[in-house]
Amino acid sequence: MIARAGDAAPSPVAGSGHPILEWLVPLLACPGCRAPLAFTPDGLAPDDGLLRHRGGPCSEVYPVIGSIPRLLRPPHRRGLAVAKAEWFAASAERAALGEAWRADPEGGDAVVRAFDHEWSVFRRTDGTDVRALFASYFDLVRPDELAAANLILDAGCGSGRWAAEVAGRGPRVIALDLGLSVEVAREAAAGSTRVGCVQGDLLDLPVAASAVDWAYSLGVLHHLRDPERALRAIAEAVRPGGRIIVYVYYALDQRGPAFRLLFRAVDLVRRLTSRSPRPVVSAVSTAIALLVYWPLARASALLARTGLRGLADALPLSFYRGRTLRTMRNDSLDRFGTTVERRYTREGFRALLGAAGLGEVTISPLAPYWHGTGTRPR
Repeated sequence: MIARAGDAAPSPVAGSGHPILEWLVPLLACPGCRAPLAFTPDGLAPDDGLLRHRGGPCSEVYPVIGSIPRLLRPPHRRGLAVAKAEWFAASAERAALGEAWRADPEGGDAVVRAFDHEWSVFRRTDGTDVRALFASYFDLVRPDELAAANLILDAGCGSGRWAAEVAGRGPRVIALDLGLSVEVAREAAAGSTRVGCVQGDLLDLPVAASAVDWAYSLGVLHHLRDPERALRAIAEAVRPGGRIIVYVYYALDQRGPAFRLLFRAVDLVRRLTSRSPRPVVSAVSTAIALLVYWPLARASALLARTGLRGLADALPLSFYRGRTLRTMRNDSLDRFGTTVERRYTREGFRALLGAAGLGEVTISPLAPYWHGTGTRPR
């Protein structure tokens, strides 16, 4: 269950006066030992300070930079210490922590760096497209799940577009991502106290057990080295009886042989582009959006308008027929810029949810494929 203050000291948010950290910190846990944490502002900036344990033998300390708790474990800490060198150099206490984190082995994650680059390019998305896409991804959400009293976990928030949309409908959202793109998510929710951003790893999820009412993870698990473990961690953070919405790439199981052959050719391109320098990936993905996504999407739109809906839906990339070119460029970079990509059949997707202990599985019959929900047993 959610860690409560009880008799422990210090207070979870001692003296912060910060409207987000006040509700966010009590819901967090050390990614190593799972113990509750307390925030101590250091007086150098209104939103900054350190997270320490509220008891127990674990001595790990985590920085809060720009109101974002950075709950990282090796090999991801060194990259933050280098990227935020000026922050760590601002006091003796910060410098000691920065020195310890810089001493970690070289590491990091190429997939995370690729998505950091993507969200630095597409810091803002088209509002009309986001609202339309929200309706597609969240079609299985019940109205009561968007009540203001609910607390939601965005597991792999990227640019924060879904966190901002969900919070705008009422609930509070913990928006978590492993990369520095979490700062883009913080920008997307600027002015809102309903979104609390956290930099952390889904494989070492720094959210207390049963802390949230429900969760979603859209387009994330298929890029992870251990999606089953990540989904189990997300499920543990959801209260019993709460649901998880998941979207993963589909394995073209309802498509014909010609479509699958075309996909294999496209995937060969991805394997080449994803290992190229980021400027090259950006240029190639933009060209693909212009020369492939746009013509096929517009052809699908034309066929749909003339009443040939079945043929329109059969075209590759028909999902984009109502989308803007900017969204196509964004998704093209997403598709051709990552080195890790798994694809699931419908039954494989059901098995993924079941392996995380989720029941009452519902898979949407609508695009994007596959997305669905599972419930944490009571």
